[in-house]
Amino acid sequence: MPTIAEAISEAARLLDQAGVGEARRTAGVLLAHRLNVERTHLLTHPEEAVSEEDQQTFLQMIGRRAAGEPLQYITGHQEFYRLDFLVTPAVLIPRPETEFLVERVLTLVRDAPQTAPLIVDVGTGSGCIAVTLAVELPTARVIATDISGAALQVARRNAERHGVGARIEFYEGDLVAPLAALGINKQVDVLASNPPYVAESHPDMVQREVREFEPNVALFGGADGLTFYRRLLEEGFDVVKPGGSLVCEIGYSQLDAITGTVAASRWQLVEVIHDLQGIPRTLLIRKPSDTDGDRPPLLDE
Repeated sequence: MPTIAEAISEAARLLDQAGVGEARRTAGVLLAHRLNVERTHLLTHPEEAVSEEDQQTFLQMIGRRAAGEPLQYITGHQEFYRLDFLVTPAVLIPRPETEFLVERVLTLVRDAPQTAPLIVDVGTGSGCIAVTLAVELPTARVIATDISGAALQVARRNAERHGVGARIEFYEGDLVAPLAALGINKQVDVLASNPPYVAESHPDMVQREVREFEPNVALFGGADGLTFYRRLLEEGFDVVKPGGSLVCEIGYSQLDAITGTVAASRWQLVEVIHDLQGIPRTLLIRKPSDTDGDRPPLLDE
């Protein structure tokens, strides 16, 4: 039987041969997951023996990663906003960039006089946005929609996992369509969404392992990647209350195109939030209130 140190060294070699980055770290994450121990245990007990059964299963996991399968699908977990989320191939893996969207919604709600805001997460996927907002905003009413029933099952599990299962309403359907039966037109304070935004005409814009393993329905947004933004602006307008907001994530290099789309709509673009690399990542778009005059300026270009 190999020791922990030997198992990691062999796995790192296989991953390195397959061109997988951070081969040793990845091997450590997978072995710790298989042994159900913290990674620090691997460092402090390198001489500990790995059973034959654990070694075989570990090598199978290494083979999956070497073939391109994302690490998060193998372990079934991904951290987001300091919370641990369950993930399966039915949902997009939560990205750190989406935390900017969550932060903007939290600031928006906390700065508003409304004490029990109504927030809708459109295309919830793993539920990372809806669940995080429900955890952080205990007085909010949160609704989450997704066209994928399998994705909603994952989202519900994550809501229960973090103690907000009773506070999030989940509905299966296309974008805001499930809201029609709820009688909440013009009542939503914040419509939040990380929609599919990869252009079908440029699938090479995403990594191979993303393109081949993550759900295409959560990735591709029409020929130019803007289909869901157009639909959110049009279909979401009657859902959001006057003065309410649409907060959405955008893809790399999409700012100009989406800015033009918003300018031609009934909405007002209020703010562009950049990520830590200076890339435009999140938009705050406002539905004019009944008393609005001129449009507010764009705050951050």
